[in-house]
Amino acid sequence: MWCLTCNALSDAPLCSGCRKKLASLSYAQLYEHRCPTCGTPVLDTAYGCDFCQDALLSYGVYDGILEQLITSYKHAGNVQAAWQLATLFEPLVRKFGSPILIPIPSSISGKRNLGFDHMALVTAILCRRLHLSSVRLLAQQRHDLYTLLTRKQRQQTNNLILKKKALKNMQAYVQDGTHNFLILDDIFTTGNTCRRARELIQTTGDVSVGVCILARA
Repeated sequence: MWCLTCNALSDAPLCSGCRKKLASLSYAQLYEHRCPTCGTPVLDTAYGCDFCQDALLSYGVYDGILEQLITSYKHAGNVQAAWQLATLFEPLVRKFGSPILIPIPSSISGKRNLGFDHMALVTAILCRRLHLSSVRLLAQQRHDLYTLLTRKQRQQTNNLILKKKALKNMQAYVQDGTHNFLILDDIFTTGNTCRRARELIQTTGDVSVGVCILARA
């Protein structure tokens, strides 16, 4: 097979050189300090840990090989990259125990261009590998120019809504009372989308909601 990012002949989705470059972008390698409470990589132990404070975990920096992987999948439709991205998610998701996964949906235009919801596919792969369940609870309102908005405009725009058809399944999990929930997304830019998603999920009941993302822009 060929490497997903450099097209070199490889016996794995990423060649050894690209695997090293990808690992170098992870916070596990970028940050030498660890949170004294949970062990999550942190820039400075004097500041709060995202996992302890906000139940938020991310793999690494939106740059280099990681940016290329996400872009080739999200915008060019390189479906093979979905399995590699799911692999990056796995250790992060495990830190939350056995959560119910809730993917951030693709934009309407993104789904139309690709022919599928890119985070829903990654979530399905994770559910199969880790024996978890998921609920596609969220939907995007029509706003085709969202990706062209400035950071400030994005912060002022709430484009997520609850899917009425999925609420029944969600309520069953909430009423069971033993589940925590985990939002999955690819890129964390302003945090507005994940905050809005968490707010919507918490309107369904008194539930614990974490956030797991691949890259911070």
